[in-house]
Amino acid sequence: MTIRYPRVHRDVFVLVALLLLAGCATAMKIPSETELQSAQQFEVRRLDNPALEGFMEAGGAPVSAWPLRTWNVNQLNLAAFYYSPDLDVARAQWHTVKAAEITAGQIPNPSVGFSPTWDETNLYHLFLPFNLNVPVETVGKRELRIQNAQDQSKSAQYKILSAAWTVRNRLINSLIDCYAADQSLALYRKQAEDQKPIVDLFEQRTASGQSLSLNASQILVAYQQTLLAEKDAERQQAEAKADLASALGVPLDAVASLKIDWNNIASVDKRDRVLIAGSYKTALKHNADLMAALADYTAAHSALQLELAKRIPDIDIGPGYDWSRNGDIYTLGISITLPIFNDNEGPIAEAEARREEAARKFNALQAKIIGNIEIARAGYRTSFAKLKRANDLLEAEQAKIKRLSTQLDGGAVAKLPLLLARSEIETAAIARLEAQVQWLKAKAALEYALERPLFGGEVNDRLTAANPRAKP
Repeated sequence: MTIRYPRVHRDVFVLVALLLLAGCATAMKIPSETELQSAQQFEVRRLDNPALEGFMEAGGAPVSAWPLRTWNVNQLNLAAFYYSPDLDVARAQWHTVKAAEITAGQIPNPSVGFSPTWDETNLYHLFLPFNLNVPVETVGKRELRIQNAQDQSKSAQYKILSAAWTVRNRLINSLIDCYAADQSLALYRKQAEDQKPIVDLFEQRTASGQSLSLNASQILVAYQQTLLAEKDAERQQAEAKADLASALGVPLDAVASLKIDWNNIASVDKRDRVLIAGSYKTALKHNADLMAALADYTAAHSALQLELAKRIPDIDIGPGYDWSRNGDIYTLGISITLPIFNDNEGPIAEAEARREEAARKFNALQAKIIGNIEIARAGYRTSFAKLKRANDLLEAEQAKIKRLSTQLDGGAVAKLPLLLARSEIETAAIARLEAQVQWLKAKAALEYALERPLFGGEVNDRLTAANPRAKP
């Protein structure tokens, strides 16, 4: 039996077939490349990378000669932003949310359908009625979806900035640990050097048959403790270097011979007092976490507006065509969902609850940030006062050494008291270093709470949002 059908059906059939094939062809063109990195790729990361120099130039830290011989805090901060895997994750999450804006802005595609019909009484036994369905969204639902996606994208972008502050805080703390280890190792070595002549003097007395006093025995024990402290400082130095490499996102051998300019770390900047005494309200305006929480609330509000808009049903327009023995038949169907059993109350209630949750999270985070700022300020003030006291004690020991040196030059005192005083001044210097490290840690905590740079450099969207190692 021969099946005959009009040309219009053949044309439509061919068109639909081509559309389906085109869709399949598009799906097959998706690349299968992967962004997974191997351990070998991580091992080749270096601080003399020419691409890193370009990133630093763009970040406002031009260098006169490359590779750098000495690195300051700002330059190391940019290196951490360049290599940080945590920032890579935050950027990838933002790109994911950003892609959702495309989805939100898409207009629903129309659909086409056929209903093959067999009629024994007709000359042409097979009929292919054709119908087209065109969905029409009402009351600006598409615009509300786009707004919601944009709000979520803004939140994700602020979270990149928040991740950057976390990366910087870890870097600053690792630099403080490196500074503390280097300085303490130098002080313990100097103390051991100053104690050695005293130990040699007591050993000569012992060899000549003289008995040692209790103070002499304590000095010998203190010398052994200094040697042990020196070894412990060497261990801390190695651990601090490893932690610095991890904070920078590079292998350990990339920082093995790294020379650091400690001026921005150990110095007191006059700007510190302004930031410390400032109102916490100023800090709240710049806090990335709080801005992200505010964007989350805005996104929850726009999501609620979208659910409220869904109370107004969308319309489906369905024009159709039917070829029959009675001639061509054109139809126009319109369908609409009837809000009989529900009026979208459930999704609206969920959206309202999520908005309320976002508001509570914002309020709780704001209170937490204010508390962290006040705690950090108190820690900074007390540690700075302790550092001033340690400086006074060290200056007193230095003055004592100066007096004894003058007396020794005049022959007024023996050599042993001067040697003991020199050993004691190292003890005061070590105590002063401990107070300085405690102050630097408090300063780092304050910087993290305020999210304002206290060690030089800057953190902003321009430095953190774009992936500096992205493929062109």
